Amino acid sequence: MTRGYKMLGVVTLVLMANPGQAATKARPPQAELFTNLLQCRSIAADAERLACFDRQVGAMETASQRDEVVVLDKSELNKTRKTLFGFSFPKLPFLGGGDDDDAAKEEEGVSHIQATIASVRSLGYGKWQIGLEDGAQWMTTEAVTGRDPKAGQSIEIKRAAMGSFMGKIEGGRTIRMKRVS
Repeated sequence: MTRGYKMLGVVTLVLMANPGQAATKARPPQAELFTNLLQCRSIAADAERLACFDRQVGAMETASQRDEVVVLDKSELNKTRKTLFGFSFPKLPFLGGGDDDDAAKEEEGVSHIQATIASVRSLGYGKWQIGLEDGAQWMTTEAVTGRDPKAGQSIEIKRAAMGSFMGKIEGGRTIRMKRVS
């Protein structure tokens, strides 16, 4: 098997180094690299096809070394989505945005997260800042009644109506929350 064909098996997603370009409908130059690589398959002559693959894989490798493109597999993409859960971003196609497909979002596991509380800090009046093990910081926007949250407890945070989030700390009631960092 040639290097070009192996590369096609490895490349699953090409992300742009500048996410601001993703919002436009015009195809960014980085996506052109991937398109050009795929077009090599249509060349009938073996030697020309191999030369095309070698040239395009070289161009992608150079762009990758310059951090102009980033290649992620699906598990890395899902980790990135979970890390960014709770932040408001424009709909970015490479993070699953763009089309309002709630079923696809649900399938990808970005409609909620299950985590362990790493730290808690009282903000007064029954409100808390809650640090998760992955470093994410959340704040309750309403008072927590009953048991105070503690490090080591599990928490589930779900998307709610109109861009809000609801959290449930180990056996407690559901409370409104927002991501702060």
